[in-house]
Amino acid sequence: MIEFYNLLSNREISILIWSFVIFAVLIISSKGSFGKLLDVIKALFSKKFIPFYITFLVYFFIIILLLNKFSIWEFSLYKDFIYWFLTTGIVLFFNANNLNTIKDFVKVILTATSLTIILEFIVGFYNFSLIWELILIPIVTFISLLSLVAEMKKDDPNTKVVANILKGILTIIGFGILIYGIYQLITNYTDFFTLSNLKSFLLPPIFTILFLPLIYFTVLYIKYERAFMNLRRYKFLSEDRKKKIRISILKYANINFNYIENANKIIVFKKKELQNETDIKSYLRKNVKLKQSA
Repeated sequence: MIEFYNLLSNREISILIWSFVIFAVLIISSKGSFGKLLDVIKALFSKKFIPFYITFLVYFFIIILLLNKFSIWEFSLYKDFIYWFLTTGIVLFFNANNLNTIKDFVKVILTATSLTIILEFIVGFYNFSLIWELILIPIVTFISLLSLVAEMKKDDPNTKVVANILKGILTIIGFGILIYGIYQLITNYTDFFTLSNLKSFLLPPIFTILFLPLIYFTVLYIKYERAFMNLRRYKFLSEDRKKKIRISILKYANINFNYIENANKIIVFKKKELQNETDIKSYLRKNVKLKQSA
């Protein structure tokens, strides 16, 4: 535990301290907030999510095991992995339903491999002293929240001016931190250009790309589950006919998102055809694979 703590940077320690303080204040000051927190935790670990969590755990355990076998993995990468999973990994999972086309997945890959990750890594690598980080984190967070609120009310001319000022302040702070990082990089480049840092830098984009196939099949499962849930509601269809429909959809839609959406539309809007069509397999083969109009 102490060895893991030593891996944390001043900025990460500062974020943990402020998160704990804010969490404690919210719990103490708000009546019933602890109960609401428990409800959120229960929702996050509800039965429908558990199979996904287990799958992700096994998947990444195997990846880390393989990397360890080839002497690529090292202890310090656990911190980077946890940080990646609690930010990018969790966000990808809970936004999986918004990934509807291959283009959406390509955008994720382009974001994960863009040049900005180099600047982000430099900024994250070089920290100020713990005292300065404890001062800087709440200030930047507070200004960011004010900027977010101001952005939501940009129709008001006065608020628009405030939003621009706050954006300017954040830009100045960001450039200041970046310049400090670049200065430290130039003066202490031997500390930066190490094999461990290279692994730390490459972990987020590589793990994001490795995670995408799993997210793809998660989206696939969600879409199939939605279509089959609609089908299960129909009392006028026999179980035998429902089974034929499900098998046909799986066969003809396969892993194509658009085809599954076509199948769902057939289930929702073509009830009569599902009930009356004698050769249901032939009907689904023709209609599931229809190209969607742009």
